[in-house]
Amino acid sequence: MAFTARRHRDKLSASQAEPPEGNLANVSLEREAGCARLRLTNADANALTTAVIQELSSAVEASARSARGAVLCGGDKFFCNGVDLDWALGQPRAGIREMFLELGRLVLALLESPLPIVGVVKGHATGAGMALFLACDYRYAAAGRVLIGKPEILLGVPNPYYGDQLLRFVAGDFAASDLILTGKLIPAEDGRALGLVHETGPKPDIERMAWERLLTLCDLAPAAFAESKRMRLGKFTADLREQMSAHVARQVEIWHGEDAQARLRAAAERLRR
Repeated sequence: MAFTARRHRDKLSASQAEPPEGNLANVSLEREAGCARLRLTNADANALTTAVIQELSSAVEASARSARGAVLCGGDKFFCNGVDLDWALGQPRAGIREMFLELGRLVLALLESPLPIVGVVKGHATGAGMALFLACDYRYAAAGRVLIGKPEILLGVPNPYYGDQLLRFVAGDFAASDLILTGKLIPAEDGRALGLVHETGPKPDIERMAWERLLTLCDLAPAAFAESKRMRLGKFTADLREQMSAHVARQVEIWHGEDAQARLRAAAERLRR
C-alpha cells in the first residue's frame, strides 16, 4: 500500500472504450478476441482511492462475466503508485477501514478469478500497485528503470495483511522480508530473479508480449485452467479471507497513531514538491 500525493484527475476521453458499468472515470475496459484489457487511467500516478478500487473491482467482475481472460495494465509512468496519500490523510477511521477492505477484496477477486489474468507494468508498481500486480497469474514488466516494491514501512505503517502475505507467497519469506523491512524499490528486471516477474521486455513491446501470453492461456481448457489455479491458491485465499478483517482493524489503529500520522504527512509534503 505505497502512497502518492494527489495532483490531477484525468477523465476517460471519448476515444477510450466504454467502461463496463456506467461512466467510470479511472478505469477503461476494452475487448478484443473475446478477452479484456483493463487499464487504470487515474492521472500519471494511477493513485488509489476507495472509489478507484471499486471501479477496478467492477471492471474485473464485468470481465469475469463476459471474457475468456484479462490483461491488467496501467500507464507509461506508473502502473500504480499505491494509495492516494492526500486523499487518505483526509479520511476518518471508517473511511480508511473501508479502503483497506475494498483493496483486500479486489486482491482476492483477482486471485480467485477462474479466468487467466496477466499483469503488465510499463511504469512503476509500488505498494498497493505491486500487490495488484502480484495477484495476476503471469506478470510482465518493461525493462529499464521500472521500479517495484513495498515501501510502506518507511512511511510508518505496515503492509496490509494481504499485501504482506501475497509477497511472501510469491517470493518466499527471505526475499519478501528483505523487501518489506527495507522498503526498497528494485528494478523490475531484478524482480525476475525473485519470481516477482515472469518476463521483461522493451517498453514499446511489453503490453503486446503480455497480450500474446494471455491468448495462449485462453486456448487452454477453461475448466482445467480454473482448477489448476484453485489448487495453487485455494488454501492461501481462504486464509487471507479469514484473517483479513482482524488485520485491517489493527492496520487502521496503527495508521491513526500519532507517529504514523506524522510520518505520513511528512511523506505527503515531500511528494507535493
